[in-house]
Amino acid sequence: MPTTQDFEYLLECRNVIGVDYDEDEREVRVFVSRKLPPDALADEDDVEKRVREVGDADVTVDVVDAGYDEEREGFDALSTLEAVPEAAAGRSDRRRPVPAGASEANANLTAGTGGPYPARVTGDGDALWDEAIEPNDLVRLSNNHVYARSNAADLGESILQPSPHDGGGPNDEVGELVGYVPVEDGVRVDVAARSVDPERESDRYAELDEAWPTGVRRDAYDELRGETVTKTGRTTGVTSATVEATSASVAVEFGAEQGTVRLRDQLIAGYMSEGGDSGSPVFLEDGELVGLLFAGSAQQTICNRIGNVERELGVEILLEEPGEDDGADDGGDEENGDDAGDERDAPVYTTTFATDLEVALEGPILELESLTFDEPPRPRSRIGATVVVTASEPGSYWLEVADERRTFDVPDPGAGGDDLRRAVAVDIDVPDGANDVFSVAVAGGRIE
Repeated sequence: MPTTQDFEYLLECRNVIGVDYDEDEREVRVFVSRKLPPDALADEDDVEKRVREVGDADVTVDVVDAGYDEEREGFDALSTLEAVPEAAAGRSDRRRPVPAGASEANANLTAGTGGPYPARVTGDGDALWDEAIEPNDLVRLSNNHVYARSNAADLGESILQPSPHDGGGPNDEVGELVGYVPVEDGVRVDVAARSVDPERESDRYAELDEAWPTGVRRDAYDELRGETVTKTGRTTGVTSATVEATSASVAVEFGAEQGTVRLRDQLIAGYMSEGGDSGSPVFLEDGELVGLLFAGSAQQTICNRIGNVERELGVEILLEEPGEDDGADDGGDEENGDDAGDERDAPVYTTTFATDLEVALEGPILELESLTFDEPPRPRSRIGATVVVTASEPGSYWLEVADERRTFDVPDPGAGGDDLRRAVAVDIDVPDGANDVFSVAVAGGRIE
C-alpha cells in the first residue's frame, strides 16, 4: 500500500511545501504556498497530472492553500522569523517556578516557548548529548531551533526565561543546552533539551487544566485526523484547531544558514500559532499530550508526533515530577547502610506559620501586605503573584503557596542592617468555580 513517502515527489512541484496520504480515504493532501489555476502551471508542476502519471488513478488529490500568497520553498520554523510578534498577556513575564508554555529561548535567539517537563533521559536514540548528562536525569524540552539555534549552538549555551526578545538577560538563565537531534533532511523531529533545577521548574502547563497531561500518545496517530488539538504557547496563548494531516512530509525553512529541510511523519492542524510559539506542547481535548509544535503558516500549524520526540531524542516524558525514590541509583551501599546518611543529611522543614488568605476577585488587590498579584484574578486563570515574608534572622527558609514549595536564603543584611524581608515570586491558579473570593494556602518556615 502507498504511504506518504511515496508521494514526496510532489514536493518538487512549484509552490508545494507539504504532502500527506490518507490510506483509508485513498486521498493525497497537497499543501501549497500559493494556489494557482491549472492553466498557470507547467505539466511538471500540476500535482493532479503528476499523480496520474505514476499510475495512481483512483487516488483523490486535495490541494490546500497555506496562505502565503507567494511562491515559497517551505513552511516557517516559527522562532526563526526576524519579526517576532509580541507575547500574549503574562507569557513574557519572568516565571519561577517555570511552567511549560512561557517565553523561553537560547540567549542568542529572539523568542520561543518552553515545552514539556519533566522528561527523563533514557540514553536511547541518536541525539547529541552533553557528556555530563546521564540516564534518569531530568530535562525540559523545546525545539532544536529554539534551544540549539538550528544546529548552530554549542552544548552548554544559556537558555533564558523569559526569551531575549522579551527582556531576558544573564540573570534569567534557567538552564543550558544539553542535547538535541540535528535538523537535517529526512528527520522526524525538531527537538532539543535543556538542563533543569527541579526546585525552579513546574510540571504545570500555563493556563491549561492542572491535571494535564493525562497521558502521552505514542502510537495510533492516524486516528487523530479530524480531532481537535490545543496548544499553550508564548505568542498566542491557548488556542485550538482541527488535525488535517497525521503523517505529512513537509519542507520547512530554518533560516539562511540551515536552509530548507524536509521532515517526515508530521501532524498538521489548522491555524493556532504564530512566530515565537515554537516549542509549545499540543494536547487532545482529554489532556493527552500528542505533539510538539515547531512550524506553520497563516493557515496551518505543524507539530512533531510526541512519540517520535521521545524515541529520537532518547527521553521519556513523565506525567508528574518523580518522587524521591524514582531517580537513578545514588551509588550507596544498601548492605552497609550507606543510604542512611542521605536521610540524616536531609533538611528538616519546621513550620512557623500556616494560614489561608481570602483574596477578592474584584477591585484592586495590591493593598495586600503579604500577597500581591500581577493582575486582577479571574476564574480559571493562572497568574503571577509575589509573597513578601520577613525572617527573624538570616538563614535558609521554605515557602509553600497553593501546594508548590520553594526554598530560599535570607542573607545577613550586614552591621546595623535590619532588612530581613524577602519577596518570592509564585504562580497561583484561580479555581473555575470562584465567585467573590477564593482561598490561597500559604505556609512557610525555617530549614534547619
